[in-house]
Amino acid sequence: MEIKHKDCTIRKITAEDIVPALDFIIPMLKEVYPTIPDVALRWDLANMEEAYVIPDNSVMFAAFDGSGQVVGTVAIRPYDDRIEAVRGCYDVSATAELSRCYVKNSLRRQGLAGRLVAAIQDDCRNYGYETICLHTHKFLPGGFPFWLSQGYKIQSEKPEDLEIVYMDKRLTQQCSLIFELAGS
Repeated sequence: MEIKHKDCTIRKITAEDIVPALDFIIPMLKEVYPTIPDVALRWDLANMEEAYVIPDNSVMFAAFDGSGQVVGTVAIRPYDDRIEAVRGCYDVSATAELSRCYVKNSLRRQGLAGRLVAAIQDDCRNYGYETICLHTHKFLPGGFPFWLSQGYKIQSEKPEDLEIVYMDKRLTQQCSLIFELAGS
């Protein structure tokens, strides 16, 4: 399934898309988190196929521009209850953790992130997830307000620790339908 958004095509990544996705994500991480050492050295990035392509309950969507370059990403994996601040808050068998939501600077505030999130939420429903959780940082430009605008609610905050905010959203069948009817 492909979704069109302006001059971009949004679709699930395949094994062939791993290098272009990493070529987008790694510099984005270094830009967004310049003070966190080794921010790009995470299991999911070192094992993209095992993390997002092979499993039937995990996925990464990417937005590709007209030249085939990745200009946005978003991913989900099963939540594993590893985060102490929200440990025990979720039914891990029915909760996905959203991550890797990035959009190229020049394309922000044009609806691309919203389209990526809508695509991932639809897949979450198809996988049987009932809740999506995520964490963001208040210092990220636009991140926290974006998640609020997408219907995510604050579950917990740790302002002293990189301004982390833990958020979640219960999924309903009507969310993507309303999004599609609105033409966004």
